Amino acid sequence: MEKIDITKQDKIILVISEISDSTKKSIKFEEIAVGLFKKFPKDFHLRGYNNYPDSGDAVKRALYTLRDRGFLSVNNMIFSLTEKGIDSGKKMLYHIKGNKIVQTDNLDRYILSEINRIKRLESFNMFINGKSKDISLTDLFNYLGVSVRTNRMDFKAKLHFIEEVVEKIGKKDKVFKFHNFIVKKFEQDIDYKLNN
Repeated sequence: MEKIDITKQDKIILVISEISDSTKKSIKFEEIAVGLFKKFPKDFHLRGYNNYPDSGDAVKRALYTLRDRGFLSVNNMIFSLTEKGIDSGKKMLYHIKGNKIVQTDNLDRYILSEINRIKRLESFNMFINGKSKDISLTDLFNYLGVSVRTNRMDFKAKLHFIEEVVEKIGKKDKVFKFHNFIVKKFEQDIDYKLNN
């Protein structure tokens, strides 16, 4: 069998995918730390104590980086895969089993899912029908899939995820144009939320 070298973050996605059966199941931090140690003991042991799992800052930082990149949702140290995380995990599980992942020009399932969600928004339809002036700040939060109470880091992660989705669909798409419009219209509100 061919040896496959993957990053620590890929290993985390892989373990969470295995624990959750590639679903959005909520998983405690401790369960992830133990799962990582069992599957990859050389990479995820407590520094200086090779027989114990690492439950320190290195693993937490990696998990929060994955959240910021749109792979995980986090609430009080309980983690779950997002659509992007599920998609990525399934590909890794498939790849690890010795099968090669074929890259195509088709959009990933999580991107299509997000685009379809955006296209169902009332604000998107207002934009398409020339009623852009009626789009409100509430519509921005709906567009991002967050609420006014969403904390700064989760807001930032969701904005980054949406930007990644929009980047993949191309400049000619109406969702791309809508994104640019709504981000520009509420630029000050977005800056405020990102910095407070």
